Amino acid sequence: MPTDSLSPHERFLTDRSQRFGDDYCFLCGKHIPPGSAERTQEHVFPKWLLHEMDLWNSSVTQINGRPLRYRQLTVPCCATCNSVDLSGVETRVRTAVAEGLNAFAALDPLDLFLWLGKIYYGLVYRESLQPLDLRSPDGPRLVPHEHLASIEFHHFLLQAAAGLVTWAPSSRNPATFHIFECLDSAIPQQRFDYLDELFVPVLGMRLGTIGVVAVLQDWGRSDGVQQPHLDMARTFALHPTQFREVFVRLAFMTTHSWKNLTHLVVSSDGIATVLAPSEVALDGSYTPGDLAPKLAEAWGVPVHAIFDGKSGMSTIGGPAGATPVSMNTVFTAAFDGQGLWPFRGFPSTR
Repeated sequence: MPTDSLSPHERFLTDRSQRFGDDYCFLCGKHIPPGSAERTQEHVFPKWLLHEMDLWNSSVTQINGRPLRYRQLTVPCCATCNSVDLSGVETRVRTAVAEGLNAFAALDPLDLFLWLGKIYYGLVYRESLQPLDLRSPDGPRLVPHEHLASIEFHHFLLQAAAGLVTWAPSSRNPATFHIFECLDSAIPQQRFDYLDELFVPVLGMRLGTIGVVAVLQDWGRSDGVQQPHLDMARTFALHPTQFREVFVRLAFMTTHSWKNLTHLVVSSDGIATVLAPSEVALDGSYTPGDLAPKLAEAWGVPVHAIFDGKSGMSTIGGPAGATPVSMNTVFTAAFDGQGLWPFRGFPSTR
């Protein structure tokens, strides 16, 4: 078989692969059927985070609208991946979150990539185990295996957790991390939010004072994007409604500027090294009408509430500036006055 027809796993990691289903480790592909001594369950959102943010009995909304308890958001994982390869990353991230924004921003980019990349891939993997129709448990999945296969290279990069994949130059991380200061709350559930885009690897998470939007495979393309609202958002602590706007703006730009890059991979002494692709700037331009449907969805209002056909709204401001707010602030839609998320409280995320 010609080598250019092989997956990167087959070419460079012959004892690891991307496999699908409940009998395989989501990270290394090892066969771990029920009853196997090697079988464990990895919480996609770690247990320490669920307890810290009082999410154990809260629900995440799946892509078909069905709720799923955070505590049930687990994927099959072998003991080595769970207790060895991912354990150190988890410990370092937990420590940084406890210490606050500056410590989180100072994390090794490799740790951030593995932690956030594992959450993103784990969610997709978990939904690939769920039936689309509960009445047909063996029928089509919420996320088809074809989609998992389409993000195979992300799975390949996650093998860096075992030290089997690296990239060069080391200064070029696969992901770009946009980190923002956020307002905090004494109420645990008000301290957390999670958003993602299924078909483009971008996610956002708010953890107390920490807000991060990660574009997981842009190789720094979005790092220097010029966009007035994002520049303004970096100058004060964001309200939960404002953080959702930041996520939508970055996710929208990523989606509309996305290109599947070609990656050159070389191998030496059993380590696969990804050579970072050429730097290409991300286009930061868009019209209010293009952005409005995504903002409306994130804020839980109809499009006409925030876009009148010509002008859209922002909770952040732009070149004219913005006024910092408090957690008690309720933002209202510009064109019908109804409150924007989370004015009714803090419902299920995603």
